[in-house]
Amino acid sequence: MRMTAHRIDEGIYHPKDLEDREISRAAPSPPGRIVSLTPIASELICIFGCIDRIVGRDDHSTFPPALGEKPAVGSGVYRTISAKRVLDLDPDIVVTGRRVPQEEFEKIGSAGIPVVVIGTGCELEALISNSWNLGRMLATEKKTGELVDYLERYANLIRDRIGSLNIESRPLVYNECAFRKYMTKACTAADEGIALAGGANIAHDEDLGRLAVSEEWLIGNNPDIIISQVSSTSPATVEMLLSKRDEILSRPELKGTNAIRNGRVYISHLSIRRGPRMVGYLLYLAKWFHPELFQDIDPAAVEKDMLQKFYGLNLEGAWAYPEV
Repeated sequence: MRMTAHRIDEGIYHPKDLEDREISRAAPSPPGRIVSLTPIASELICIFGCIDRIVGRDDHSTFPPALGEKPAVGSGVYRTISAKRVLDLDPDIVVTGRRVPQEEFEKIGSAGIPVVVIGTGCELEALISNSWNLGRMLATEKKTGELVDYLERYANLIRDRIGSLNIESRPLVYNECAFRKYMTKACTAADEGIALAGGANIAHDEDLGRLAVSEEWLIGNNPDIIISQVSSTSPATVEMLLSKRDEILSRPELKGTNAIRNGRVYISHLSIRRGPRMVGYLLYLAKWFHPELFQDIDPAAVEKDMLQKFYGLNLEGAWAYPEV
């Protein structure tokens, strides 16, 4: 049997599977028992005040911290999601991305549980689309509107100040993946974020997706700025961020690049690059790239405000370094 799913990532919420066939059981509206298998959905469900409806989660849905009290059913990233553990939780609906093994999807579908497949890209527009669609599903449109307004306010602030910068005014940016040296990304959400913040990804014209590059390639492209991240499971401390920055700054092969010579190496915590907290990440990028245009903007204060306003949290932590 094919997995049953609502094609919510296309702005559609209806009881059909991916082949547009009617499913055997429609989800309650709004659903009372949810298993969420992607961190983006888990965060949004919590922001919308529905954490009590989450009865299970994937291993990576650990923020906000209260999610850690929910039963975990495996990892979408490492494809260890267990259909049995999902079904044992007796959900009304399962919300997921596309990383669950097909055989586990089929087991859930065979049990007649509706599955909502959301887009898991880190692009701002995908986040806004996911927010509206999950908000409609949960009947939390008012809270959804407040979140979307907040995201769009800061995105528009960045767009207005970046304006029509010509290519010569955009710093060349090398984005190194969190988990591997000399691995970057082209034509991805990271690429979009760099462009929105007024930078130019030096890998933009390379092959789609993750890309292993050589030291020679990087030196030849001579980035003005290097950005990277630490894992979302790492402590959110200055020491952790500084350690990653120092490692990059100390690479002897890069000492002749503009980024190293000018000390323009910036590190963020991966948790703020995905989901609703990306608004803070975009502000950090914009201020790193164009400090003269964003002197009055404090990305750390915006991050703190978002955590208080939408998550009800007063968290201490360092999410980017240097904060400038």
